[in-house]
Amino acid sequence: MSDTSTSRKWAGRGIQLLLVVVALAYVGNWVRGRFSRGVREMHVSSVAMPPDSLGPGDIRIYNADSTVDLLLVGDRIYAGLSPQMVAKVRRDMDTSAHADTGLGGSIAHLVKSKVAGAIGTHVVYKVADIRDVRLDNGTIVLDWKKGGHQTMFETTNVNGRRADNTFRPEDAQRFIDAVRARQQQLGNP
Repeated sequence: MSDTSTSRKWAGRGIQLLLVVVALAYVGNWVRGRFSRGVREMHVSSVAMPPDSLGPGDIRIYNADSTVDLLLVGDRIYAGLSPQMVAKVRRDMDTSAHADTGLGGSIAHLVKSKVAGAIGTHVVYKVADIRDVRLDNGTIVLDWKKGGHQTMFETTNVNGRRADNTFRPEDAQRFIDAVRARQQQLGNP
């Protein structure tokens, strides 16, 4: 192999590394900006909620294509990708991870493993922080006691489509009714 080929190969790998670093910085900046000005009544949980973990009065609904879910478990609401979607993303990432080789492949594998570890993360809201939950133009909205509101999945795109208004109206209403009943149980009308 000539020196020119070797230097081109290393230059290409250097550019790949630079692009990965820029992409990670961009994503990190977006996440920091998104959550720093967002609703303070939420936190993030990386605990996956299995379907059989629901107790009396708890509920889990899926959007129409089962890509995202909303759960009411105890005194908390969980919102995130559904177990089916998490499994699909992990399968797709595992399949593509085996095709990568060399330095670029190592970097891609590192990034993919970090993303795969966080893919099942759910945003968690305390029922005690919610003044009301309602359906607005097909979208579930949480109104906060401290003022303001949170549209569920407002900025979430799954398979190129917004996920905020993809819940079946009857499922959304069952969820709203369950949250309101839980508020009553907790003495939080």
